[in-house]
This record gives sequence, C-alpha cells and structure tokens, in this order.
Amino acid sequence: MKFKAILVTLLVIIPFASSYAQKAVFSREYPRMMTSVRAMGMGNAFFGVSDDKYAAFYNPAGLAMNKSVWNVDIIPLSIGANSNMISNATDLGSMFLKGGLNTDTIVKTLDGMMGQYNNISPITFFPAFTYKNWSFGIFVNSYANVLTYNKVMPTVSAKIHADAGAVLTYAHSFLKDKSLHLGVSLMGFYRMGYSATYTAVDIANLDTNGIVSDLLENTGWGILASVGVMYELPWLRKELNARVGLSFNDFGYQYMADGLDKIEPTLNLSLAISPNWEFISSNIVIDFNDLLFMNGTDDSFGKRVNIGAEIGFWNRIFLRTGLHQGYWTAGAGINIWALRINYAYYTEELGAYAGQYSDQRHVIEVVLGWDQLKKQPNSRLID
Repeated sequence: MKFKAILVTLLVIIPFASSYAQKAVFSREYPRMMTSVRAMGMGNAFFGVSDDKYAAFYNPAGLAMNKSVWNVDIIPLSIGANSNMISNATDLGSMFLKGGLNTDTIVKTLDGMMGQYNNISPITFFPAFTYKNWSFGIFVNSYANVLTYNKVMPTVSAKIHADAGAVLTYAHSFLKDKSLHLGVSLMGFYRMGYSATYTAVDIANLDTNGIVSDLLENTGWGILASVGVMYELPWLRKELNARVGLSFNDFGYQYMADGLDKIEPTLNLSLAISPNWEFISSNIVIDFNDLLFMNGTDDSFGKRVNIGAEIGFWNRIFLRTGLHQGYWTAGAGINIWALRINYAYYTEELGAYAGQYSDQRHVIEVVLGWDQLKKQPNSRLID
C-alpha cells in the first residue's frame, strides 16, 4: 500500500505529456541523452567549450582543452524540476496529509493543476574518470512529465523515461601549435519508458504491478558515436582564444519499442572566445544546433540558436548567463576542495517555434570528486 501511494503521488506531481497530448497541444521538446548543468546556465551554448566529461554529449574535440591531468567524479548527482512542479508539490503534500489518497483528493489536486505541464528533469548520476584527453563514464539519467487537462473529467497524461549506459571519449591536438583538436566519443545505452493516460478514478485504483511490468517490457537500446573538430584561430589565439567548432552527434544504431523517443543525429556549429586574466577566466559562446533540422518535429531556427557566457574567479566561483531558444538563463557554481555545486535556471521551449510555449526549470548538481590540475602560464587561468 505504501508503494502504491508513493507511485500515485509521483504520477500526479512528476511530469511529461504523452504523445497524444503533445500532438494535440504542442510539439515535444528535443530529446537529449544528457545535458550539463554548467551548460544550461550558459543557455546550453557549450559546443564551443566542452572541456569536461560532458564533451561526449556536446563536442568531443573540446576534451583536448581540459585543464586537468586527471579528474574523478565519484558521486555526481543532479536533479531538476520546472516551476509548476515546485509550486504544486507543496500543495499536493499538504492535501495528501489532510485528506489521504482518495478520488476526491485526486480530483481537487488535478483541478489545481489543470492545463499545467509538470516536469522533473533530469535526475542524473554520472560518475566519470578523465585522464588528460581521455574520459570514461557511466550514467543513469531519467525524467518524468505530467500534463493535466479536461475540466469535465480531469485527466493526466504521463510519461516516465530512463536511460543507463556508458560513454568513452578521446580527443587529440594537431598542428605544430596544437591549435586543431579532433575528438570522438562512443556510447552504449539501454532505455526504458512508460506512458499512459489516467482519469482520477484510474489513479485511485492504480495497478502498480501492471505499470512496473509495462515499464520493464517497453525498452530499447543503442550504440551511438559522435565526432567533433575545434580550431583555435592563430591570429586571435593569444588575446581571445577564439575558436570555431563543428560536431556531428549521435549517429549509429538504435532499437526502440513503440512510444520511446529515438536520439536523432545532429550537426552543430559553434563560435567561441575565452579571454583569461590572472585570476579570471571567461567563455563566450554562440551555438547553432541541428543545422540539418533532423532533431524534433519543427523547422524553427530560433529554437536552435543558443548564446552563453561564463566568468570564473580563482577557479572557485562561477557566474553564468545566456539565451536558450530565445529565453534568458542564469547559473552559478562553486568549487570547494572536493565538492562542486552548480545551479541553473533556464526555460525550455515546448512549442513548434521559439516563444510559443515556455517551460521554466531549475536544476542543481552536487559533485564529490578530485582532480590534479595542469600547470598553466600566468596569463591563463589554472582550473
């Protein structure tokens, strides 16, 4: 009974619109395997940086510019939710404690959430080891969404989705001045998911065993690769570290059961500069994602442009901002010995074009790990 109550509660407050609801109301957000909290604070404009373990999911060539001899993230956990979910969670908890789990309580809860998109995304665990220009990690990544609609008969369309896999990345620098970087990543993953539509009566009489069975049966898997190139412009390298990057991501083989989203291949272009001083570092990036319009069901150029900036002080305190799909983002990070904490606020476009249906989200990452830093010239920041 406790398990049923917990699952029902999660089903009501956790999020994602089913395929039916999404087609009827708006296009889906772009399916991504993984996103970096640091990157989301920068408007997800990260293809021109990609100098950490997340290079595998952005531009693998960026790993050639990582500032650590080695780095290990032992306990890296991130969790995010949209603004609707955060505000509704408190109300739902209070209502549940007062009225218990019954049809009347569920109907009242759904009435208060009518027309809202509630989201928990992502919940990520991504331990990884990086040595110079190599990186290997394993990951578990999940999200869930709920859309409530139909005032006459309150209905919930829910979708839960989870991935588990491993990824290996390698990058190398070429030319005499090491200004040309090439990288490749290889990823294998297993995916499971569940989507359904429920009325209040269905939720009150939920068959949890059936849900677990459907979740375990509705699976897929894939082996994908990404390749990237990044070139530091020689005439602007010393002052601005200006560079241009190009990556082709997520091509390979996938098998997915009905109702599971595939990860589509994308071609991405990035322009970036990183002027650094004695104790200050910075990154300014413009990304043009999915140049071939292969990801998603729309042809909106505005949804595919991201702009971001990051400034760091003493390698300890970081401030970030940007524009993601036309919406402002903000983020911050702090490194205290073996502990790193990153936060990002951003907006995801759920409509067919930028500005149609915005979904505001918050995500926080806490990482326990250690590294050994490379020695850098005084004019460049030591990370």
